[in-house]
Amino acid sequence: MTIFNKISIFFIDSIYIIFIIALILILVLIAIFSYLRLLTLHKNSIYLNRGQKCLAVYDNYSPINQEPLENDGKYFNKYFKKEKYHGLRDYFYAASHKSYLPCGNTKDIVSYNALKHVLLAGARAINLDIFYKGTVAGSSDSEIIVGNVIDGQLSFLPNSKENEQYLNFGNCLKIINELGWKKTDAPLFLYLNLEFAPIQNLEFQIYNNLNKIINNRLMDKYYGFQRVNIGDIPVNKAQNKLIILLNRKPVNNFLNEITNGIMTEESVNLILYTMSDGDIEYGGIKTKFPNPQIATQTTQFNLVAVIKSNRVDDENIDNPKIDTTNYDTTDNFKLGVSMTFMNWQNFPDENNYMKNYLENFKKGGMVLKPKELIYEPRPAPVIYERDKKFDYRNKNISGLGGFYDFNI
Repeated sequence: MTIFNKISIFFIDSIYIIFIIALILILVLIAIFSYLRLLTLHKNSIYLNRGQKCLAVYDNYSPINQEPLENDGKYFNKYFKKEKYHGLRDYFYAASHKSYLPCGNTKDIVSYNALKHVLLAGARAINLDIFYKGTVAGSSDSEIIVGNVIDGQLSFLPNSKENEQYLNFGNCLKIINELGWKKTDAPLFLYLNLEFAPIQNLEFQIYNNLNKIINNRLMDKYYGFQRVNIGDIPVNKAQNKLIILLNRKPVNNFLNEITNGIMTEESVNLILYTMSDGDIEYGGIKTKFPNPQIATQTTQFNLVAVIKSNRVDDENIDNPKIDTTNYDTTDNFKLGVSMTFMNWQNFPDENNYMKNYLENFKKGGMVLKPKELIYEPRPAPVIYERDKKFDYRNKNISGLGGFYDFNI
């Protein structure tokens, strides 16, 4: 074989090898492209109609039809020997946690429809997280919004549309005004969790929205400034009304004027207990009290609420609602907790926690507690005035032209 032939064969073999390598590279590139394409399609499927898919859960709810309050909320008080109205603390209220979220708590979309569905399903206490949109908090371009906040920052699904990242607070109030009393005249609690530092301008915007949109539903100003024990408010004074609850005292006097209560664990008369997963694992609401008797006394004299702390889980992006688990609330009702905020976007669940919770509201989103969990007000003890004729009085003795002068 000549050298020329050898070179020709080597050249042909080299071309063949190069062709094989090129073919392999092309196939690898096609595989990578296909994988990325599938990944993109999968990612798009996360966003495609995400809210619609999540909101389908509300098809599982039977609307809670509020029955009229027994005897219009009145009862015969044996101590005063006359009819009196029950106070707001004497009832259980169906309560929704983060009522504007259809899917989950972590990096997810928001929806006006979620709020609508919760109201139509019968909740009598709803929760909105209040933040601001703008360059700087409190600046002239700041706008009050409703959105999920994690570590001081607005949290939303990556690449989601702007209208799925936050809601307009005023529009939320319009929905509440339209649907809140569509089928009932029961009071509705609005718990606004202010997720920004105390700033006059932002708080005034909240007041301005409430005053313009839903003023006719606000409680009488006598019940503003948190001057009245909210649990003592007679139920007849709150019918067809919106009760404003905040997580802290506002610095703006206008907002303070229409605020009916501040809910914290340190508050008096309106107490909010936050349950961590650890608390729930080791006894739930019972971990907050030394014994059941103290718990019952607390709920008899105060309007008590319980809310589960937010769980942050980035897996929610691919598995909606994985971070909105509920828990067994049996003890909450046994001990007289008026409001247990639940994740209504997660129903049904494998443990039937939400189903069992709703069993307590067959007669409506507001139901009277059992008699043993209600404190019956009594007249203040009679304080008798002392009979002054039995008092010892000083007597002056003097004589000898003033030589002696003293009292005995």
